[in-house]
Amino acid sequence: MLVTESKVKDMGTKTASATVGIFLAMSSTRWVSVCSLLCVMVPAAVYSRDYYVSPRGNDSNPGTRLRPWRSIEKVSATDFASGDRVYFRGRKRFTGTITFDQNDSGAARNDLIVASYGRGRAIIDGGNGSGLRADGCDNLAVSDLVFVGSGRKAGNTKDGVCILNSQGVRVDGIEISGFRASGLRLDGVRDADVTNVYAHENGSAGISVGYDKPSTHLRIDHCIADNNPGDPSNLINHSGNGIVVGNASDVVIEYCEASNNGWDMPRKGNGPVGIWAWNADRVVIQFCISHHNKSPGDDGGGFDFDGGVTNSILQYNLSYENDGPGYFLCQYPGAPVFKDNVIRYNISQNDGVKNNRRSAIDVFSAGPGASDCLVYNNTVYSMYGAAVGFGGSPMPNIVFRNNIFICSGDAIIGDAQTSRFENNLYWPADERGLSFAGHATLREWAEATGQEKVNGKLVGKYVDPSLTDVGARMPTSPSKLARMAAYRLKRDSACLQAGTPIKDNGGRDFWGKTVPTDHQPAIGACEIP
Repeated sequence: MLVTESKVKDMGTKTASATVGIFLAMSSTRWVSVCSLLCVMVPAAVYSRDYYVSPRGNDSNPGTRLRPWRSIEKVSATDFASGDRVYFRGRKRFTGTITFDQNDSGAARNDLIVASYGRGRAIIDGGNGSGLRADGCDNLAVSDLVFVGSGRKAGNTKDGVCILNSQGVRVDGIEISGFRASGLRLDGVRDADVTNVYAHENGSAGISVGYDKPSTHLRIDHCIADNNPGDPSNLINHSGNGIVVGNASDVVIEYCEASNNGWDMPRKGNGPVGIWAWNADRVVIQFCISHHNKSPGDDGGGFDFDGGVTNSILQYNLSYENDGPGYFLCQYPGAPVFKDNVIRYNISQNDGVKNNRRSAIDVFSAGPGASDCLVYNNTVYSMYGAAVGFGGSPMPNIVFRNNIFICSGDAIIGDAQTSRFENNLYWPADERGLSFAGHATLREWAEATGQEKVNGKLVGKYVDPSLTDVGARMPTSPSKLARMAAYRLKRDSACLQAGTPIKDNGGRDFWGKTVPTDHQPAIGACEIP
């Protein structure tokens, strides 16, 4: 029997199995010879195949590009092998839910791929269900597709793309809209990369991780969560989040934008946030923009480390014009320990439009086990209210250093006694001047409480920080943060070389300039004029 290279490449998995049966019937000598031939001629991924789906196809076809399948049902009914690729015709609409399970798993560096072919992206119309659901499907890569549902108020009840109990997940270049739950939901996943996802007009969230099972080693970058208004069926908890991660560890969220989410949450009470984490460890949120997020109830802020978050960092982000605080430290009732979190080198402009004490940075605890966080070298400008607000029960050892607080009315509101303020600069955003936790001046507050004093000396500053373009129009794209002209220090600024050195400070400011650790840095998010 002569086995040519072209014949081997044309074999499917079932054909290959039948051929092996024929070979086994041969003498051992001839079998060894054929095996040697195959090892030389056939690459490792010989049985990986490309499958095509087109409205002009037929499910009885072999699924080749010239003879494609027609339906999502055919795809869902097929068990795919490692390295297989499933392509849907670009700019065409396919109805139903793509379904994968453990029998469809890829392998490391040999993913099962689902994407589009031809011009443009294919549209997967989930109707009242999901667009794609994968459970136990490892090494799955989903890219270059558009997923649409019938609408969060028009009958849809599901997540757009739902990937559960899987590892080695890759999601890139997809658009998701019209689903009542989350646009993209990951739960119980390990080693997942989510890039260039545009999630809009969904209910619960644009992108969500967590709830049922723990996830670990996740990266979410260059994603947009815009106009995810709320889940009309959820009357007991928050909905309308941008990007939310829970029950997770080792997470990086960067270069993402969350905007105009949460405006139609159908309840009062705790509300959504643009980008946030809960019950999570070692989360880094950086180089992101969160703006114009809303809530008919509470919250509706820009960024949030919520109950049970530990060892996590918010840095180099921009927040503006959110209903709630730009940056929120919160411990909800019954949450695990919340501690050792950092908020540094961020900028907030006109956050706290109406919620959470109208403060730019808010600290709230409704339960025990919350303590020990650092908030330093941030720049806050707010025409709406305070720089920092405190609510609920005290959260011990929250330390504020080297921040610029330009605000309106009372600079600090609520019970700040268990927190520590050192070497921050305060300045009014309007002609009314500032008060401090009910005290008429910074000095009176310092004398009465010991805040902003070190070794008996007043270290807090009440002086114009001399910043560029305060209150200017802010960018929406994270790619423009490094070129942002507003909130840089002018050369005559009193903030220059006036900060307290902080160990392990990240090494850079908001714009990427080096920050020293062995001598005095600047106050605020800008190190160099």
